[in-house]
Amino acid sequence: MYYDPVCKNTLTEEQVKKTYTFDGKTYEFCCDYCREKFSDSPETYIGKNWWQRFLYRLAESNAEEFKGKNPTCH
Repeated sequence: MYYDPVCKNTLTEEQVKKTYTFDGKTYEFCCDYCREKFSDSPETYIGKNWWQRFLYRLAESNAEEFKGKNPTCH
């Protein structure tokens, strides 16, 4: 499972349409729009403070809970 940091959807491998690498980590996205928003300002979505990093990791760890549900974006 993957996590789109822009629209906050969990994605299966088949739903990942775009990727972007920032600071040595690859992020997955459901569409061009989300990838473009992220690439314009990655810190907005992943943040450098501990709370934003915690929330991102929590969402990634909970991705399995949402397995099989279709994400909705825009």
